[in-house]
Amino acid sequence: MIDKNKISVYLIKDEFLKNNPSVFKLSSNPYIVIDSNNKVYFAPSNVKVPSWMKSFFKDKLVGASIFVSNARAVLLSRVIIKNNVSKTFAVTMGYGKNMLVEEAIEEDFGLKVVLNSISPNSLRRINKVNIGGNRKASNEQLPLESDIDGFGFDIDRDLISTITGSSNDAGFASGMLTGSDMLSLTSEVDITNITQFLKTTYLQYTSDSYKANFGWIDHIRRVKRKSDIDTLNAKIVQLINQSSPRVWAAVPDVVEWENIQGFKYAGKDLYDDIDIHVIKDCFGDKIVSIDQLKRKHAYAIRSDNGEIMHSWALYKCLYGEVEFNGSAYCLNNGKWFCVDKDFVQTVEREYNSIPISSFPFIPYRKEFARESDYTQAFVSSNTEHLLNMDAKMIYHGGGQSKVELCDILTTDGSFIHVKPYSGSAALSHLFNQAVVSAELVMGDSEFLAKANLKIQEQTDNGNFLIRGGDKPTVILAIITKYKDLRPPIPFFSKIALRYTTRRLQTYGCKVFIKNIVKESI
Repeated sequence: MIDKNKISVYLIKDEFLKNNPSVFKLSSNPYIVIDSNNKVYFAPSNVKVPSWMKSFFKDKLVGASIFVSNARAVLLSRVIIKNNVSKTFAVTMGYGKNMLVEEAIEEDFGLKVVLNSISPNSLRRINKVNIGGNRKASNEQLPLESDIDGFGFDIDRDLISTITGSSNDAGFASGMLTGSDMLSLTSEVDITNITQFLKTTYLQYTSDSYKANFGWIDHIRRVKRKSDIDTLNAKIVQLINQSSPRVWAAVPDVVEWENIQGFKYAGKDLYDDIDIHVIKDCFGDKIVSIDQLKRKHAYAIRSDNGEIMHSWALYKCLYGEVEFNGSAYCLNNGKWFCVDKDFVQTVEREYNSIPISSFPFIPYRKEFARESDYTQAFVSSNTEHLLNMDAKMIYHGGGQSKVELCDILTTDGSFIHVKPYSGSAALSHLFNQAVVSAELVMGDSEFLAKANLKIQEQTDNGNFLIRGGDKPTVILAIITKYKDLRPPIPFFSKIALRYTTRRLQTYGCKVFIKNIVKESI
């Protein structure tokens, strides 16, 4: 009888095997031969006393049998699928994943297996990243099974990196399956039937049955062709050297921040976060190639013992946006994604359909040091019809929650939101502010009363007061160095704006956009 076992499976890239002698970080791992197609590689475990035994308890726990150990093993299995076509799999045990070279692992293998093995209404957990704004990563779990709508998933703006759902084939797996690059599941599988199991798993991977219920997963797809990736990587290096706001850096995984003391790149310096400017400074005048960013690592340092908690290649910490050959690409967590061309055309068409405001904005002059200088100067040019509401926060919703109504309020009921372009995160904040304030004014009488009180604090001109039932006109004014009437913003910011515009229009609001030209220094 075969026991049920919880296993983690990775598919190894054929291309990697052709060009590299080993899939392991260390070439000297001991191994045991199971048969001609199966070998178990392992790392000897080091049993040690945790550092907090001495640093915290001093000599109070001397003699206590308290130890830590990290067991690591990998079964490397070569499986003939059909017609002499064979594939290599890595089945990891314990911390065995840390033994593998990351570049050897086939992306989205586990994700595709899971999508082909679950029902659309059996989802329990997803990891997603919003690509239309500040790249917010979230790990969401529901107490009961649901479809994708139960997670508030937006097929236009969200990328799924991991998904968990219930198996619809008890013969393949039982209970929950989790898929990302890795496939994690519980099944009646052990070393005696692992070959047949992996063959079945690969057939699940290559099936396209997922398209019936999860076809949206291909809306934004992974770039896999090496020549395309090389071209995109060269462009991202160029953007870093130019200090472009289209590329930035961040922690690539959801981490336990309360257990992290800080981050290191090299040497003893400890930083509060992973920062693109610090990364750039690590390489002197400029970065020559993407390989430098793949070789150098960022380390998350544990707060309890000063040891390394997480390690990431700097390349994996990069986030960026590139437009190339008429397509839009984004770099996220060390992976490149391409947006479907039809979707690109739809987004561009909708962006170009947003009317340009005819409001007489002044240019952003050289002497303005900050956004507030511009706002004050603009309002001063027409105080009868313009009111400065920049940073006039309205406390609402309990605690210290606060909302900015807008940057500039007009007597004809327009909410003007102004923001210098400094990357997608800043524009995401601008668009979100516009939606939140308009929704609260129209749907929350208590907030409306607070907004009018805040207006009365600034002026005794009653023409600025907002009446119940009013649907504000929203003007999104973006300060750029370009002279276009319509602000030239990145594609993924256009996706975020598409969502904002649709949401505001649903409430009956008119939405306009405007480019404010920043005079060159």
